[in-house]
Amino acid sequence: MLKVVGASWQKTRIGTYILIGAGLLVIGAFFIGYMERPAYDGTYCATALWTKKFGYQIENWKQQNDLVNIPKGVARICYKDSVFENGWAQIEVETQRSYPDVVQAYAAGMLEGSLTWKNIYNQWANTISSSCQRDESSAKFCEWLRELLTNNFEQMKAQATAHADHDHYWHQVQLFLSQLEGMESGYIRGATRARSDLEEEISLSDFLLMNAAADIQDLKVYYENYVLANGTSDGVSGNKNFFLPSASMLTRIMRPDQTPQSLQALQLLFGHSTAGSYSSMLRIQKRYKFHYHFAPDTRSNTVPGVDITFTGYPGILGSTDDFYVVKGRQVQSIVGGVGIKNENLALWRDVKVEQMVPLVARVMAANRIAQNRHTWVRAMSRHPFTGAKQWITVDLNKLGAQDNLFNTLDTDEKHDDAAVRVNEKDTAAIRERHDQLKNMVWILEQLPGRIHSKDVTENFILAGNNTWLANGMPYFEDILEASGISRDNYSNDQELTPADEAELTTLEAVDKYLRKRGFRGDLLGEESIAYGNIDLKLFSYNARLGISDYKAFAGPIFLRLQHPQPRTSEGSRLQSENEAAPAAIGDERLSVAIDDAAALAEMELITERRSVRNDMRAIAMRKIGSGPFKWSDMNSLDDGNHEGHPNEWNFDKVSPKWAW
Repeated sequence: MLKVVGASWQKTRIGTYILIGAGLLVIGAFFIGYMERPAYDGTYCATALWTKKFGYQIENWKQQNDLVNIPKGVARICYKDSVFENGWAQIEVETQRSYPDVVQAYAAGMLEGSLTWKNIYNQWANTISSSCQRDESSAKFCEWLRELLTNNFEQMKAQATAHADHDHYWHQVQLFLSQLEGMESGYIRGATRARSDLEEEISLSDFLLMNAAADIQDLKVYYENYVLANGTSDGVSGNKNFFLPSASMLTRIMRPDQTPQSLQALQLLFGHSTAGSYSSMLRIQKRYKFHYHFAPDTRSNTVPGVDITFTGYPGILGSTDDFYVVKGRQVQSIVGGVGIKNENLALWRDVKVEQMVPLVARVMAANRIAQNRHTWVRAMSRHPFTGAKQWITVDLNKLGAQDNLFNTLDTDEKHDDAAVRVNEKDTAAIRERHDQLKNMVWILEQLPGRIHSKDVTENFILAGNNTWLANGMPYFEDILEASGISRDNYSNDQELTPADEAELTTLEAVDKYLRKRGFRGDLLGEESIAYGNIDLKLFSYNARLGISDYKAFAGPIFLRLQHPQPRTSEGSRLQSENEAAPAAIGDERLSVAIDDAAALAEMELITERRSVRNDMRAIAMRKIGSGPFKWSDMNSLDDGNHEGHPNEWNFDKVSPKWAW
């Protein structure tokens, strides 16, 4: 009897413990359910580690909010794919100066390839793969291009190895190639880690193709005229897009109206709109903070251009948009470029494309080693074979408070009865004041095998001509003559008028000006093409306050009507067919309002050499008023590959925030 009672008591005690434990679990679950969970925004981070014995290793930290404390290693990266939120992904990569430069470069490329592998694949599929498979002639061109770039890659590696120890430029080219090899390795690692079967899809030759995007147009001209049989092109694919509108870039340097005479600080307004295929619109805001050295020896000085911010694309190690902000030791500058027009095919006769250095590698090397704008131009002047562009670069440090000597000389001479003798001390002072402005603004223009550059600061500051609109028309007369371009063949509304200059006093005015003169190939009705101005970058710098402002818009540019014109019966019918029109017109996210429909007629709706029919212009105007670009509005003939793209490109401005 006692034994039975004892057993029952033992079971009761165990049951009590179970009930207490269950109760504690319920209470714990209750509190855990109401605890504030960390909210992540989709930013993924990773660190690359390296030792001589074990080589490279990547630690993935998954989603993170505390970006500042991500372990440094040899390189670290944070990446957020927000293309469907605002049209841009964002990536930030930092390396550490205590490691050899080649190790830094390879690790940085490996990290970027590993985290962005999916977008790299989509960009490759939308551009390289689809273009090379379009038809037989495209396939043959790509075959020739792959062979050329692969041989060129091996040749550049050999030259860089031979010259890197004593040539700063070649050392940076060597690091670019190492970073590219690291990206290929990282892409394979990222796809394999995601258990994807895409890791074998992209070869090194196609990574080279993607990074030669700025050179391919020139190489195609060379191929069709000097490689194909009889040295002539078929006159079909090459000529169709030869005169499509290029990118646009506006630079204005001015003195704010309220600036005191004692503080003659300057203000920079800069706008840049890229022209390209809609299929290429997978965009990334990138920041490379690479602590490279001038030479392979880690005891040498670090390069001036350590911190480079730019707009780019997946899988490409520079901005084929050609927009950069460069910072570092005693360096703060912007660099912008657009394609230059050239009708003189004879310039290609003496160009040795086998010895080319891809434009993106040249620009990144110049950005890093340049101590001022003059040395940037000198670095860019090497290997001027492909990548024909016109460039402007501005030293932001030179925009600070300036002496007003140059503004008062003209008025002083009117009141002086005789010239005043200037002693050596005064001469030295005048020379010093003049040097304050020297090398502030440089323009460089390149045609195949030919280059012209000049310090144009005096043109911007002293002569009062403080604005330059670059849209492919050569700036220098000798380049204009060599290009075979006639200004009469191009539209006059691409030139600034005095009224335009008077209005360009804010970034909003620059925004409005570039949008009004943009190009939307999808609005051409039956002749629609998936090509046009696919972004807008705006940058300003107020030297007196030391404040910069940067914002970027992704997607084909568009406008909204602030005061829509009365609709005709046809217009009412078009509105009923497109139900999104009223919402799009009232969308407050759009940055520019146009006062009336007549202002929209100023837009360049077609190529510069194709006539404009009134009905096409009217249709395009109505479509612009109906809202932003949508892939679903393109018919099957006009549609391009757009893997990874949002359907509707209706995004607000983006100003990236960096962690390191």
